[in-house]
Amino acid sequence: MKNSLLTLLLSFTFLTATAQIPELWGSMSIGGSFGIGGIIKIKGDGSGYAIDYACTGGSNGGSIQTNLYPYSPTLFYGTSVSGGNNARGDIYSYNPFTKNYTMLFSMDSLSGYYPRGPICVPPNSKIYGLTNNGGVNDKGVFFEYNIVNNQYTKRHDFDSTSGALPNGGVIYVGSTNKVYGMTTSGGTNNAGVIFSFNVSNNTFTVVHDFSFANGFAGFGTLTEASNGLLYGMAFGGGSLGNGVLFSFNPGNNNYNVIYNFNSTNGAAPMGQLIEDGGTLYGCTSQGGTNNKGIIFSYFISGNTFTKLHDFDVATGSSPFGGVIRATDGKLYGMTLNGGANNLGTIYSYSLSNSLYTKIYDGSFATGGFPYADLIQFTGPTAIDEFESTKSNINIFPNPTRGEITIEQKDFSKESNLQIVNTLGQTVFVAPLTSSSTQLKLNLQPGIYFYFLQDDVNHRAGKLLVE
Repeated sequence: MKNSLLTLLLSFTFLTATAQIPELWGSMSIGGSFGIGGIIKIKGDGSGYAIDYACTGGSNGGSIQTNLYPYSPTLFYGTSVSGGNNARGDIYSYNPFTKNYTMLFSMDSLSGYYPRGPICVPPNSKIYGLTNNGGVNDKGVFFEYNIVNNQYTKRHDFDSTSGALPNGGVIYVGSTNKVYGMTTSGGTNNAGVIFSFNVSNNTFTVVHDFSFANGFAGFGTLTEASNGLLYGMAFGGGSLGNGVLFSFNPGNNNYNVIYNFNSTNGAAPMGQLIEDGGTLYGCTSQGGTNNKGIIFSYFISGNTFTKLHDFDVATGSSPFGGVIRATDGKLYGMTLNGGANNLGTIYSYSLSNSLYTKIYDGSFATGGFPYADLIQFTGPTAIDEFESTKSNINIFPNPTRGEITIEQKDFSKESNLQIVNTLGQTVFVAPLTSSSTQLKLNLQPGIYFYFLQDDVNHRAGKLLVE
């Protein structure tokens, strides 16, 4: 019998023998109903494209150029560049079920403005991010927003010494309990820095100064790999002057150039890398056969760099961001330019047969000039889950140090567990074949989302790995 208390059912796509078409979410910086972009969704085969939310300016957001951060099964956090009361950007939350956009903080000159990179949300329930401009020195700021009490705090004003003009985002590393980011200039060599911020004692520290010889101008955002190292890209410099791919050890602050871009194999990288199964995937904004950028892979243990695709004007060029790997095994991403209207494209790339497919052409009517990355996320499809079914599934301990037990009351048939990170990437999938299953996750410390589903029961929630 249906319980009168309906709760939200959020259904994610699970890996099965026959991979389902992933649903992808992202943002466009211009176009749409009011000309200033919004939040979009599209399926991996190119169908179902829609502007889920059109920005209208002011407290309703404007020109979103950063990644969506899935904080819970029904809530995104993010920033816009031209929203807010001062048209200089805002921090927002968005509920994809209710279509409710809420401005949490309106940016201004002193607080910092023009945020251009992804945020992160550590277990302390605080949003951390960067602005490209503003602050005391007008060189950008590192900020904190407390979700619990809605308090915005500048944690650092950038300057010529500690780094300046960040043009990327931040990540949280659980093993050090620190947030890490980069700047494009400033520092000892005026070539940018890597910095850390200890969330326990609010200490900001420059941990690496870029230089021309070892890569300068850290556009983009760092990525934590399964080996515990951080990986990133510098826009220029290196032995060939076209930028570098590097690793950074957060345990001892050791910086190491692992690949020098050589123009033919890409130049001027600007986005974020992803790691999947010991291989890094990313893009460059220039270089390659057409000088419009490339998609590449880098096998970490074998130190092997492979160019996967040369971008061109017709099918998409000059990506500002990177790629994700969805549950169907394909890479998905967006280009800033190119396509039928030269307003960018959305594309897929099959690793199994090297097939690049343009699945969307940006336009002013439907949205274009995408700066950010996609995430894989299936929006809410019904309100048909009942309170009584939630009690049938239990997952513990939570927080966990890596091992969990899943108990399913009234177990009758195999169900599925999927764990997703805050970039929207599936990091763990397993079938559950009994009423009690113990699993070892082998995940880095941080925030994840779990999704349990069979024919009757559905449950989604947050999982904290310590």
